[in-house]
Amino acid sequence: MQGIVTPCNPAGVQVSPPLKLLKIPLPGLGGVVVEASPVLIKRVSEVLELLKSFKNEYLDKGQIPKVEINSFELNLFNTFRSYIPIKYFPINFTKHTDNRGSFVEIMRAGSAGQTSYSTTVPGITRGDHYHTRKIERFAVISGKASIKLRKVNSEQVIEYILDGEHPAYVDMPIWYTHNITNIGDTELITLFWINEPYNEEDSDTYFMKVNT
Repeated sequence: MQGIVTPCNPAGVQVSPPLKLLKIPLPGLGGVVVEASPVLIKRVSEVLELLKSFKNEYLDKGQIPKVEINSFELNLFNTFRSYIPIKYFPINFTKHTDNRGSFVEIMRAGSAGQTSYSTTVPGITRGDHYHTRKIERFAVISGKASIKLRKVNSEQVIEYILDGEHPAYVDMPIWYTHNITNIGDTELITLFWINEPYNEEDSDTYFMKVNT
């Protein structure tokens, strides 16, 4: 990484220093050169309050906080998520059952996004890609699934087993290639939520196999 870092402002922290040249090596894509000169000043106390709010909303309540697309808050939230222990997931939903059937609340979010679902036949794998900015949730509501993740430039593969009999979700961290496989004998139904609508011209989706 190449760039010019300005000194910290006495009134706060230089959280996004102006950069003349930023060269980011992306696996399989070579170097990507970005020219940028934004400056954002945040007090340490402001950053601390944001982190506390992330902990309260995301970890304690399971909610996605209000983080706008292409914002400092989104970048900080994704950084916050990157420090969550692997064993934190999967998270079981609260399943309400009565004589009519069952009801499960999938998620609450302070940000708009896109919701979709897929059906997958036994033995089929979907995914094998990673994102660099998106918040994405996989919720298995029917069938049995293996969700695998691998951090880019790492050999360690993380696996979560989810079963629709006990609905649960896993949130995908950025810079982790991920996939989902139907390992059951019946159709797999998965709900997906992502914090920004799909844009073919700026998809933030990079294909890379989880299993090397």
